[in-house]
Amino acid sequence: MTVAHDQRHQVQQATDIVRLIGEQVSLRPKGKEFVGLCPFHDDKNPSMYVSPAKQIFKCFACGAGGSAFDFVMRYHRMEFREALAYLAERAGIPLERGPRGTGASDQEPTDRQRIATANSQAAAFFRTAYHHPDQGRIAREYTHQRGIAPEMVQAFQIGYAPDRWDALALTAASKGWDLRSLQMAGLISPRDKNQPSSGNTQKSFYDRFRHRLIFPIFDAIGRPIAFGGRKLRSEDEPKYLNSPETPLFNKSATLYGLHLAKKPIIDARTAVIVEGYTDVIACHQAGLTNVVATLGTALTAQHVRELRRYAEQVILVFDADAAGQKAADRAVELFLTGDLDVSIAVLPGGVDPADLLARPDGLSLWQQALASAQDALSYQFDRVRQQMQAATTVTGRQRLVEGYLGQLTQLGLAQIGPIRRALVVQRLSSLLDLGEPEVSRILQRLGPQPVRPAQPAQPAPAPAARTGPAGQNVADGEPRHRLKAIELAERQLIGSLVRCNELFHHVLPDGRTLDEALSPAEMVTPAGARLYQRVYERLGMGEGLTLVDLLGDLAQEQEPGVLSDLATQADADVDQAAGDDPQRIEALLVTAAEAILSHHQEQAYHQTRRALREPGADQAQLMRRLIEHRRENPSPIRIARLRD
Repeated sequence: MTVAHDQRHQVQQATDIVRLIGEQVSLRPKGKEFVGLCPFHDDKNPSMYVSPAKQIFKCFACGAGGSAFDFVMRYHRMEFREALAYLAERAGIPLERGPRGTGASDQEPTDRQRIATANSQAAAFFRTAYHHPDQGRIAREYTHQRGIAPEMVQAFQIGYAPDRWDALALTAASKGWDLRSLQMAGLISPRDKNQPSSGNTQKSFYDRFRHRLIFPIFDAIGRPIAFGGRKLRSEDEPKYLNSPETPLFNKSATLYGLHLAKKPIIDARTAVIVEGYTDVIACHQAGLTNVVATLGTALTAQHVRELRRYAEQVILVFDADAAGQKAADRAVELFLTGDLDVSIAVLPGGVDPADLLARPDGLSLWQQALASAQDALSYQFDRVRQQMQAATTVTGRQRLVEGYLGQLTQLGLAQIGPIRRALVVQRLSSLLDLGEPEVSRILQRLGPQPVRPAQPAQPAPAPAARTGPAGQNVADGEPRHRLKAIELAERQLIGSLVRCNELFHHVLPDGRTLDEALSPAEMVTPAGARLYQRVYERLGMGEGLTLVDLLGDLAQEQEPGVLSDLATQADADVDQAAGDDPQRIEALLVTAAEAILSHHQEQAYHQTRRALREPGADQAQLMRRLIEHRRENPSPIRIARLRD
């Protein structure tokens, strides 16, 4: 059973899709729409358009499209009801709870939903323990010593894991929480028979986090997806303990503090990355709110894909130690890809951000360090230049040059675009005191060599036949351009009906109304049939239908993505071919309908011809059919050429 239309419509009407998507992706105005990098594929140039008038988004590169519900479900990996609750909460709309046993509300939660619930319960438990007069005293003393203000404790929802083996497990059991979900989230583990307990031997779980300051790790919209625990006792190891990876938590793709830093990053077009939780908190406390941290890893390509939705530049702030140098090498690789401009800033005296910002002149020194940040390649060049100056022999310099160029090749120099590569070669020529042609020759020699196949490539197998909902073959030797024409005709037909509902009963040239001539079974492609079925049912019942209404209906399906993409593409096809002109839309619908009907006539003609060659066929009857077809269609029916 689906969510009541009125409730869904109310939430959808209260949601500004431009603002919603703009919180996750940097958008800029372009005419009457907004454009930005599509988050659903590796988008190099902005290809996603957001229409405030239609309240939809559409990517013209990967095809993703839909309503606010579709965006939230895809971007945040939510089920429809999660997306509905999220958007309703944003809009301040209370949702009515349906009676038990009505279907969707009683569906078994997914693993992701169970883990999300467990994380929310644990976050509340840790916050309560932190503020407990006795239990949380040591944790509060630690945050006070580190200079973390109470406002930051609240903003980052810092908590405390009590100093006992099973405090969370016991609390969960007493409150009726799902222990299995807490285990899936990595918060509790089954107790070994030799594991100590707090006196209650009936309980079979122990806590992962014990006597630690807890830093909840949030996703981009502020939901706890994992936890980091800092030890409060010197003998405890490790110093920091993170949740294990789960379906919600990928350490290599998660940035601590992003839920608070996202809007400042979009505004500044720059993201600053530091090394730890307390560094992020200290920066935000000082008003430097476009700062996030990786979770014990170097900056990864997944981090870059996340950040490039918001920023054009990333500044890495780290210590000038061995780990920092390794991070710099990794930054060069990301710089070479061209996805983001990656710069490196080193703080004075090797201090971390939290210690620096605690000084009276800390904010000024921080700003100076960021202002003097070098792009990753220049930073690495300085190190190589020092090594070149220290080399005293020609052989030593040669090994150094070849070694460094080989390193750049391995980091991805051979794969970057020609313009960016030429600029890098120019800088390398100056650094190494070699001519640009010589640098290019060395890079070519060191780069990957093309691999030639041992045997000539085999011809690709013929594409498998595709079958429509009525079982008709739509790829039996037909050229691809005909199939594309049919697919386009189906989209134009559907898009025209959604634009102008009254065309559902439009009289076609053969005297039949559209709804009589083309039922969903007459659609050729399976996806077109499924989408047309939704439109046909709504219009057949005399209900009005808009694109947003249709997308709202589709969002509640098990796998709405394919049909939502198709519906938004159908709307775009009508825009391209007819705009908002009712007469042109009517003509487009008639042309599309005739193309689909003609396709079926031609398929019937060819099936009859094939039947003539089968043993035992009724030759006379089949010949009569062919003659009748020829009389009605003097030349073989061809699908009308439509705008592609």
